Amino acid sequence: MNIKQLEVFLLIAQLRNFTKAAAQLNTSQPAVSSQIKSLEEELNIKLFERSDKKVVLTEAGRLLFPIAMQMMRQYNKIKAGIDDLREVKAGHLLLGSTPVAGEWLLPLIMGGFREQYPGITVSQQIGGSAQVTQWLKNQEVEIGILGTPVKAEGVECEPWVTNHLAIITPPWHPLKGKEVPLTSLTSEPIVVREVGSGCRQAVEKQFLEHNVSLDQFSSILELGSAQAVINAVRLGLGISVVSRWAAGELLANGSLGEVTVPGVKISYNLYLAWTGPNKESLASKAFRSFVTNEEITQRFINDIPYFGKVSNPEPAATSS
Repeated sequence: MNIKQLEVFLLIAQLRNFTKAAAQLNTSQPAVSSQIKSLEEELNIKLFERSDKKVVLTEAGRLLFPIAMQMMRQYNKIKAGIDDLREVKAGHLLLGSTPVAGEWLLPLIMGGFREQYPGITVSQQIGGSAQVTQWLKNQEVEIGILGTPVKAEGVECEPWVTNHLAIITPPWHPLKGKEVPLTSLTSEPIVVREVGSGCRQAVEKQFLEHNVSLDQFSSILELGSAQAVINAVRLGLGISVVSRWAAGELLANGSLGEVTVPGVKISYNLYLAWTGPNKESLASKAFRSFVTNEEITQRFINDIPYFGKVSNPEPAATSS
């Protein structure tokens, strides 16, 4: 058993997809499968159940997951200390991010970061804002990108970029492409993110400003990621409000519809949070310096289709 095998195992367990894990590790799908096969052969037990579209942990995989996480945390602590000695010529950075940032925004930015800092490897964990906050508090990640501000001792936090949202429908929906009052949408079922997510809070706040609550919709389906929400809408389970970064390509090719509502423009800040100055590694500082360069960030964000001009939020007081 080696660190690379554990890294591959953890990433697949989090993404539940071999192909996505390979892309994030900048390697081939067969190479990822080979790492898992070797690990399973060494342990003499199956770690994943696999079908055409689904990858889930077996009982043995669930047992290994927290142990592997602890081993990776210890390994990363060792690497972080060595990074400081090498002056960022090599390093390892562990990020935690919400699905929207981790699946659509960061992959574009990461290419530019790796060009500038080829010796730094980056691993990413994806979870809801509450989970990313907990990772930061537990020092399981050095940097978090999330939809709500973090208020915790030893954690710095500031707004990063603005996430603009769109009201989406199935592609065949009669309201597709129309402008309608918000109250006329309440006869529809609605699909929403989990309580506490930045998207959910932004939607509820904007709707309430127009005297509409989620309880007024015909039914509510709550899901834990933007991709799950989008899939539900495409299957006709309701309308929703999601990030333009997540829905952009599907809106552009007609696989999703969009409704506009007069006076309703929904957005929220994505926040950048990191461990305090006494514990922050040079790799973390390098990453923050890169992604907070407005010119660099905007250039990569502009590559995301159909989102319009994304502006950086107004400066806000740092939370700690």
